[in-house]
Amino acid sequence: MVCPWAERHEKDERTVIAEEAVSRVLAGTDIVQLIGRYLPLKPAGRYFKALCPFHNEKTPSFTVNPERQIFHCFGCGEGGDAIGFLMKQEHVSFPEAIRSLADRAGISLPARSRTHAGSGTGQNEHARHGLLEIHRVATEFFRQQLQHQTVGATARAYLRSRGIPDTVVEQFGLGYATASWDGLLRHLLRRGFSKQQVEEAGLALPRKDGSGAYDRFRNRLMIPICDSAGQVIAFGGRVMDDSAPKYLNSPETAIYKKGAHLFGLHLAASAIRDRGSAVVVEGYFDLIALHASGVQHTVAVLGTALTAQQITLLHRHTTRAFLVFDPDPAGIAAARRCVESLLNSGLDWRVILLPDGEDPDRFLRERGPSAFAEALAHSKDLMEFLLDRKVSGFDLTSPEGQAEAVNAVLPLLGAVGNEVTRQRYADKLARRVSLSNDAIVRELNRQVRGRKRDTIPLTLQPRGLPSIEWKLIHLALHHPGAADRVRKSVRAEELEDRSLRRIFQYAVVGPETGRGATPLAAIEPEAQRILTQLLATDLAEYDEEETIERALSDCLARLTARRERKKGEELRRQMEAAERAGDHAMVAHLQAEFLALNRNRPPLASTQYHGTMK
Repeated sequence: MVCPWAERHEKDERTVIAEEAVSRVLAGTDIVQLIGRYLPLKPAGRYFKALCPFHNEKTPSFTVNPERQIFHCFGCGEGGDAIGFLMKQEHVSFPEAIRSLADRAGISLPARSRTHAGSGTGQNEHARHGLLEIHRVATEFFRQQLQHQTVGATARAYLRSRGIPDTVVEQFGLGYATASWDGLLRHLLRRGFSKQQVEEAGLALPRKDGSGAYDRFRNRLMIPICDSAGQVIAFGGRVMDDSAPKYLNSPETAIYKKGAHLFGLHLAASAIRDRGSAVVVEGYFDLIALHASGVQHTVAVLGTALTAQQITLLHRHTTRAFLVFDPDPAGIAAARRCVESLLNSGLDWRVILLPDGEDPDRFLRERGPSAFAEALAHSKDLMEFLLDRKVSGFDLTSPEGQAEAVNAVLPLLGAVGNEVTRQRYADKLARRVSLSNDAIVRELNRQVRGRKRDTIPLTLQPRGLPSIEWKLIHLALHHPGAADRVRKSVRAEELEDRSLRRIFQYAVVGPETGRGATPLAAIEPEAQRILTQLLATDLAEYDEEETIERALSDCLARLTARRERKKGEELRRQMEAAERAGDHAMVAHLQAEFLALNRNRPPLASTQYHGTMK
């Protein structure tokens, strides 16, 4: 049977995933192990908790339920199953997430081909897989060239001169692009790729006279750039002679946006979670040298100022980061440019400025790992960094310099959303410029009040108390006896909330005969969020049968009262219409029905509902 939800998600693609295959993929995936690859999960009773990767928070509200195989964040409302997590975490489509989970679980994923004329999404999917494959083949080609006895001799000698052992060369998949104008291009053409595909991957450039194409990377040490799953998506090339530029990078493509990735994250993620912090550097060889020296919780920013997307990537793995910048004017300027976003990132940032003229690679080679560890220990927080005379130029020993420092720093602090963080930095500023804390705070509060407040996103707005419909479905999901009574007493069409109506049909009434349960990731996003909240919320005091029975009876009685109230309102409308039409017999009949309805209405129980959100 073809999976109906996979077909809906993939209606513009060329492959339809079989329902049985999707069920096997979910059954073969442990959501705790999956999410544990991205987040430092900590046991919390029957569940696991972590800081949410989908919004900034200080206290963990992201919960993983191994029994239900779901996740839910009580802070931002995101939730789902293993497929949904991978879709959100890796920004992939529903079919891509299923295929990725199948690969991880070693499950062969059968598929049936379909043709969709003008298939936009299908063409994009096909192109993406083609780009990943061409980068995989190119990586292997470059590695073979590096290991060739004569061709790669110079590149291997260069790596040895920088103290990079063979194990690290292998770990990072380093390779070599020869000086040939079309060595890689010819290899890829022989492997079945077209010239257009090679150009779209950024590995070849068209000749100006239109006579063909040539390799982008020539006579360069090749450094593969991977996504968080370890798939090669781009390259950096370090020249082996005096040619310019010294470093040449892949252009942005459909699979590579340099501000959206961190070099080395796929290798560093586990160490970052274990160490509780990350080291962020600028260059490829800075990172490689640190990994070779045992500082494996290091990532690099790929030649950009640190972007909001890169900060979000870090936040998924840690709450603390050390920013290492070259001490030259360009490095200091790069650090200052990203300070405002760092102040608001929710991460505890420390900044390291190495001695003049020394980047991390040179620092390690000349001074060793112990000196770098000492530099980490003497790192500065963001306020100390901003007020460092080498960075700011302010002379804090003079009244003029103190005033300049306050005027420069306060607007940055005014943009900090977290009040505790803002106050902490204000205290540091006051101490450094020898002013009273009250004066700094008064001016800071004035600037904060003057800023336009952002609108709270809908998903973060305070929610009201649970509705009767929410309570009924919640009891049905957590108690088999309650589920039977709810199925017999409640009709889906009488539920007013559209999302809860969908959840009732999906999770309480159950799938149609002969059809397996639909993956959470395939239902509407709002229904998915509410359902994972329902599943992640315990019954608390209602563990005893008697209290569950009272709560259920109360909810059913209230729903019955609402149903009869609506019926009474409809009878009133019909009586008014009959009176206007002069149909006295109909009026009498409707009045009798209305009186009988009120006479048979049962009293409501007084039991209130309780629940605890874990």
